[in-house]
Amino acid sequence: MIKIAVGTQKKSHKIKEEEKRKTAYHEAGHAICSHILPTQDPVRQISIIPSGQALGYTLNSPTEDKYSVYKKQLTEEIIVLLAGRAAEKIVFDDISGGASNDIQRATDIARKMVTTYGMSDILGTIHLGGNHTSDEVFLGRDFNSTQNYSEKTAALIDDEIKRIIDESYARAIQILTENRDKLDFISEFLVKHEIMSDEEFKLAMDGISMEELEEFTENVRKQSEEENATKEKDWQIEQERIKAEEAKKAQENKKPQNDQPRFPWEN
Repeated sequence: MIKIAVGTQKKSHKIKEEEKRKTAYHEAGHAICSHILPTQDPVRQISIIPSGQALGYTLNSPTEDKYSVYKKQLTEEIIVLLAGRAAEKIVFDDISGGASNDIQRATDIARKMVTTYGMSDILGTIHLGGNHTSDEVFLGRDFNSTQNYSEKTAALIDDEIKRIIDESYARAIQILTENRDKLDFISEFLVKHEIMSDEEFKLAMDGISMEELEEFTENVRKQSEEENATKEKDWQIEQERIKAEEAKKAQENKKPQNDQPRFPWEN
C-alpha cells in the first residue's frame, strides 16, 4: 500500500546528514500539524527514506469514507501542506524547493475554495471561471478557458487565494512554534531511525522520553523478528508436509494395480 501511495523506497541513495536533518524537520512539520488539526486524517507513517520523487513522506490514511468537502477541512489541509515549509523556516531560517509540490497542491485547493466551492466571504457563493487546472498562468485566471468574470473580479480572486495561503502558512508557523519541542524530538528520532510508525509518533506527541521511545522501538523490533521467525518455521513445516504428500502420491502412482492387465493378451 505504501509503495503504491508514495513510490518505491530508494535505500541505495546516499543522502548527506544535513539533508536528512532538513527532510526530517520538513516531514515532522507535516505530521505535527496533521495530528493537531481535528479534521485531518491520522498519521500512519513518517519516513525520510527517498521514495518515488520525494526525499521523504508523511502518510495519512483516512479512517472512513468521505463524500463531501468542507471549508474547515480544506483550510486545515492547506495548513498541513504548508507545514513542511514552515518547519524549515522556523528551524533553519531558510527554505528549500522540496515544498514546491506542497505549495502547488495548497494553491489548487485555495483556488477551488474561491472559484468553485463558493467558500469566499468576499466573492460569495458563485462559480467563477471554467474547469481550472494546475497549469494556469496566474492564480485567479485560466487563459485556456473562457473567462466569465471581469478583470476586477480576477484581481479579487488572486487576493483571496493569497489571503488563504498566507493565513494558513501563519497558522502552521504558530502551531509548530508552540510545539517546537515535539518538532525537535520527532526530527531527532527520524534522523536516527529514518522511519517512524504511527504508534511511535503518538507516543512522541504524548510526551514520552527518547529513552522510553527507544526501548519501545527495540521491543517492537524483537517482537517482529520473533513473529517472522515463527511464520518462517511454520512455512517450512508446511512445505515439508506438501512435499511428503506429493512424494507419497508419486509412489502410489508407480504401484501396479491388481485389477488392471499388465499385457494386452491378458484381456
